[in-house]
Amino acid sequence: MKRYNPAARLYRGTRHSLSGLFCAFKQEQAFEFEAVVLALLFAVLLWAKISLLRSVALIGAWLAVMALELVNSAVERAFDLIDKEYNSQIKAGKDMLSAAVFLAILFNALLWGMFFYKPVLSVFFVVK
Repeated sequence: MKRYNPAARLYRGTRHSLSGLFCAFKQEQAFEFEAVVLALLFAVLLWAKISLLRSVALIGAWLAVMALELVNSAVERAFDLIDKEYNSQIKAGKDMLSAAVFLAILFNALLWGMFFYKPVLSVFFVVK
C-alpha cells in the first residue's frame, strides 16, 4: 500500500496550479488582460496608500474575477470538446459563464468606486 505523503501532494498540486495559471496567461486573452488590470490595481493601491485590510479586500475581489475567468475558460474548453458544431444549448452555457464573469467585474467596479469616490457616492447614498 502506498503511503500518503502530504508534502509531495502539496508540491504536485502547486505545480499543476502554476501550470494552469501560465497556460491561461499564454492562451487566454481575457485572463492576460485581467492580469494586467491586477498589476495596475496594485500600483493604484500603492499610490493611494490605502490600509492593508482594504487593499487585501480590493485585490481579493479582483482575484475572484480572475478565478471565475479560469472556470469560464476551462468549461468553455470542455464544451468545445463535446461539440465543435454550433449548438444553442452550448452557446447558452458559454453565455452564462461569460455573464458570471461580467457580474463579478461589475461588482469590482462598484467596490473600487466606493473606496475611491466616497464623496461622489455620498450624493446618492448614505456613506459612513
